[in-house]
Amino acid sequence: MSTNSNDPSGYYAILGVASGATLREVKAAYRAKAKALHPDHNGDPGAADEFHAIAEAYAVLKDVVRRAEYDSTGSPGGVDDGSPPAAPFSCCRCGQVSAQPRYVVLHQVKSYLVWARTSRVEGIFCRECADHAAARASTATWAWGWWSPPGLLLTPIALVRNLLGGTKPRQVNARILIRQARAFLAGGEIDLAYAVACQARSYARVPSHQRQVDDLLLTTEGSGRRFKDRWKPWGGSAFLAQLLPLVALPLTFAVFAMIMVKPWDTPVGGAAASIAVSAPTVGEIRHVAVDALKVRQAPLEGAPVLTLLDRFTAVTTEAASEDPEWANVRTPSGVVGWVPTRSLYGGSAELMRHEWCEEHHGIRPQAGEVMLRRASGDHELFIDNPGRKDALVKLKTPAGYTMISYFVPATYHLGVGGIPEGTYTIEFATGSHYSRGCGSFTDDVKAAQMPFTLTLHHVSALRVSTRNAMPRILLGPPADGDPNKQPQSIPAEKFIADD
Repeated sequence: MSTNSNDPSGYYAILGVASGATLREVKAAYRAKAKALHPDHNGDPGAADEFHAIAEAYAVLKDVVRRAEYDSTGSPGGVDDGSPPAAPFSCCRCGQVSAQPRYVVLHQVKSYLVWARTSRVEGIFCRECADHAAARASTATWAWGWWSPPGLLLTPIALVRNLLGGTKPRQVNARILIRQARAFLAGGEIDLAYAVACQARSYARVPSHQRQVDDLLLTTEGSGRRFKDRWKPWGGSAFLAQLLPLVALPLTFAVFAMIMVKPWDTPVGGAAASIAVSAPTVGEIRHVAVDALKVRQAPLEGAPVLTLLDRFTAVTTEAASEDPEWANVRTPSGVVGWVPTRSLYGGSAELMRHEWCEEHHGIRPQAGEVMLRRASGDHELFIDNPGRKDALVKLKTPAGYTMISYFVPATYHLGVGGIPEGTYTIEFATGSHYSRGCGSFTDDVKAAQMPFTLTLHHVSALRVSTRNAMPRILLGPPADGDPNKQPQSIPAEKFIADD
C-alpha cells in the first residue's frame, strides 16, 4: 500500500517497516518484535514499554481505515467512534481526494516451477488508479503465473478476480465511506456527504454500520444528490484490455488441440485400430490396415487369391457391394478383386502409418546394425554421419532393389561390412524415433540419394586391404563443396519403397 505518511507518531519506525509496507510485512515485523520483547521472555526493564509501543503501532497499521487516516492526517483516528476525520481520504496512488474511494485488493501469482506464491496489491484507490493497478497486477500474473502446476489453477482465478475489479471487503469499505461522508459533512459539503452515505449503505451489513449510515442520511436529508456508480467492473478503462486475453486463451487452446488431434484426418468409422467398418462408396480411396492382405476373386473367404497387398497400400473402390462385409477394389497394379471391409480404413494414410509405426517402434538399433540384408559378401564401407539426426543408409541395385541397409546414429563415423560385390546406388534417410515395424523414422524424415554409384568388385587375396582403402560415404554436404558430390533430395516414399 503506497502512502504519503510522514510517520509523525513513529509507528512505521517502531515496527521497522517502510511506509509502503504490505499488511503481510507489517504482521511479520510485529510478530518478530513481539516475540523478542514480550515481558514473559524478556526481563529488560524497558522491554514492557517497547512491547506496548509496538502493540499500539500494530493496532493502527493493521487496520486499513486507521492506517489510511494516519497516513493522510498524522492522526490514528478512532475505531468507529463517530468522530469525523481531520480530512477526507485520498487515493493511495495519485494522492487526490475521491468522492468514491474504495479499498481494493488485487491479486498476483508468481510461479517457481513446482510451487506458486500469491501476493496482494491493496490500498484505498480512486477508480482510475484501481484500473491501472489491476492491469499491472494482471500483466505480471500473465507473465509469471503459469509456470507451475499450482500456478495453472491460481493464475486464471487471479485474472478473473482482477477483471471484476478485485476484492472489495464490505466491512472495510463501509467504514471508509462512513468516515469519508463524515469528513465531507464536517467540511460543510452536505451534498457530497449524502451521496457518499448512499454508497456506504450498499456495504453496511453489521448493525453498527447500518445505524451510522442511517444517522448520516438523516442528517443530510434533503440534499438529494447521488453519484453514478463508477465501480461497475465493465465501466473501467482496463476492463476490455484484461478481458480480451482471457477470451483468447480458451480459443488458443482449442486451436492447438485441433492441430494436435487433426479431426479432419480421423478415419471413417470408429472401430478399434482405426479400421473402418462402413461400406465404402464407389470411387472412394481407402488404405490397407493389415499385413499381407489377400485380394480374392470373389467375396468368399475360400475364393482364389489374386494378389497380396502390403499395409497402407491405397486401393480404390471399383463397384458397390451387396454385402457390407466385402469391398470390391482395384489395386495400384490394376488387379480388381474382393477384400474384407474391416481390413480397410479411410482418412490419411500418412497419419495411420505414423501412429502404427510409433506403436511398433521396438528397441533402438545399435550403431552399425544391419536392418535389412538380402545377400552377403566380403566388402566394407566407411560411413560418416556428421549431422544431429540418426540415419538409415541403403545400398540399392540400379533397379531400386535394396540389397543391404545400416543404422548410423547421429555424429557417428563407422565402418560396416558384409556387402556383396556389385554396383549400387546409395540412398539415406535422417530423422528421429526409428521404428523397426516400419523400417523408417517417424519424425523429421528427410531422404536423399548420392549423385554417384558405388561399384564393389572382387579383390585379389594377395592384396592387403586397409581401412584407408575402404570406400567412404559422407552423409551431408561435401567438405570440398563439390556440387557433383552433393546429395540430392528424394521423396521419403521413394526411399521407403524397397522394390
